Amino acid sequence: MQKLKEFVAYVFFGVLSTLVNMAVYQGLEWVLKPRWGGHSYLFSLPVAFIASLVFAFVVNKLFVFKQKSWERRLVLREAWTFTAARLFSFGLEALLTFVFNDLVWPMADPWFTPNWLALWPRLGLLPGVLPEDGFRFLVRWGFTAVLVVIMNYFFSKWVVFKKKEEPQE
Repeated sequence: MQKLKEFVAYVFFGVLSTLVNMAVYQGLEWVLKPRWGGHSYLFSLPVAFIASLVFAFVVNKLFVFKQKSWERRLVLREAWTFTAARLFSFGLEALLTFVFNDLVWPMADPWFTPNWLALWPRLGLLPGVLPEDGFRFLVRWGFTAVLVVIMNYFFSKWVVFKKKEEPQE
């Protein structure tokens, strides 16, 4: 039952961390994309990563893996391994974002955009909110985010916040 509670807490705070990431990323894209064009994500992505990294570290330490100690050496080790693990998954996320935005999108656009724009009103969604960026949004927050969340859970559980084994008597 404890493992289930931990997993549910991880998913809950993972969703919140993802929302922090999405809000910062989308906010920056809203401001920067008109000025910088299609490559604004090269700035938006790392800034969103840093914001969600800080948030995720604190909530994972305190509420998911229940590591209450703020002893300096322990926190530095946890922060270092947490950041290293997240940098690894960030690298994968950035690579996948590049691949989908710059390599797959030019090939998919002629098919996807007309079909997405035709489907959009039928979905009951607000017109004009996201239809032209639907592919990027679905790939970025669908496929890529799910893969990164799974990878981050394994890193956090078995590397960063690994519980010390109790000595058996």
